[in-house]
Order: sequence, then C-alpha cells, then structure tokens
Amino acid sequence: MVLIKSMNYSGFKIVLKTQSPLEVKKYLKQFRPKQGIYFLDIDLNHEVNGIELAEVIRKYDVQAKIIFTTTHDEMLPVTIKRRVETLGFVTKDQTLDEYRNEIVELLLLAQERIDATKQVTNQAFVFSIGSQTFTFDINDIYFVEASKLPHRLSLCTKDGQYEFYGRISELEKKYPMLTRISRACLVNIFNVKEIDFKKRSLYFDSELARNFTLGKAQKIKEKLKESTV
Repeated sequence: MVLIKSMNYSGFKIVLKTQSPLEVKKYLKQFRPKQGIYFLDIDLNHEVNGIELAEVIRKYDVQAKIIFTTTHDEMLPVTIKRRVETLGFVTKDQTLDEYRNEIVELLLLAQERIDATKQVTNQAFVFSIGSQTFTFDINDIYFVEASKLPHRLSLCTKDGQYEFYGRISELEKKYPMLTRISRACLVNIFNVKEIDFKKRSLYFDSELARNFTLGKAQKIKEKLKESTV
C-alpha cells in the first residue's frame, strides 16, 4: 500500500509505503491522517485483503481517497458491495505509459475532490498565481502578512512560504477564522504555541514569531479562549 499526502502548492508526497496491513493499521492509529490518498492492491498475500484494509482505512480517515491497483478487475463489484467508496480502479495489465497516465489522472481528481471539500466546509484558503489557483487547509496556515514587495502578500504555512497578490483587508473579511494582530498581519490563533503579552509576541515555534499591536491584545485573548474550548 502507498499513502500519499496532498502538499497543495508543491504537489504530492509519499508518507507511507508498505506491503504489511499491520503497518498500515499502526500508522492509522498513531497519526490519524485526514483526506489521504491510498493506493491498495486487492491481493496483499495476507489474511487481510485490500478490500478489508480499505474498510479499516475508512474508519480512521472518513474522507480517504481509495484507489485499487490490481490484476483482478472482476473484484470491482465486490468493492461496491462492501461500500468502501473507491475513487478509482487501475488494472495492472496495461502499458507502463497507460498505467502512469491513469495514476496521474486519479491523483489530480483526488486533489480536486479534496480542495472542493475544504471549500464547502470553510477549511480552505485559496489564492491564485497567474492562471493557477492553489488551495490550502486553513489549519496548516500560521499567518499571512504584507510582503516587502509592493501589492503582494506572504503566506507562511506548515509546508513553507508563498507569495501572491492581494490585500490584508480583503482576506480579513473573507477568512474570519484568521485574526488581525497588526495593520499588516493575519494569524491563525489555533496554531500559536506560546504568547508573551509583555513583548507582545505570538510564537508558532521557537524560531517563528510575530508581534501584535497593543490595541489587539484583548481580541487575541478572546480568540485564545475560543481555541482552548
């Protein structure tokens, strides 16, 4: 089995690759992944087959995107009967190019579905660079602030930093889950690890912090209470 995590701006990342269903179960229990993309073979040479493993995955990751890769295309009706809600079914008995193209198409479809779900549940932060649109989970965002470059904003996330054109005032209206801490900065309070009211600093980790203005202190305290409820 291969578990792939969508990395938004930078594509996809393989976070688990194994032939052991037991290792998959251990990973699910430990990390509780969300909206993962899972490639499973139906025949795992184990007492647990791919369809049964898919049922286990669905219990831990309810929005999982499950794709079967197999030579047993006759098993497709079984996956429907077992209600594992597969995204795709890729047969191995095709040319390498056809196989690769089908995998790529399914990855893009999975990303499309993940992005759509985030937007519906207001968990998505969306921005554009040129003709391309990018979607980030709001929970992965640390802060967004004015860039040193004119008319640009700098977005800092758990995966990295990105720049795009925009205005802080517009983002504040569009994303009420982000809190304005100064004239030029919005933060995700839920990702703040430590706060120093004397220095007026919010810490996302030991090396990443942003200062807030005195007038925003009370609002930050209120938001912090909400984040601990």
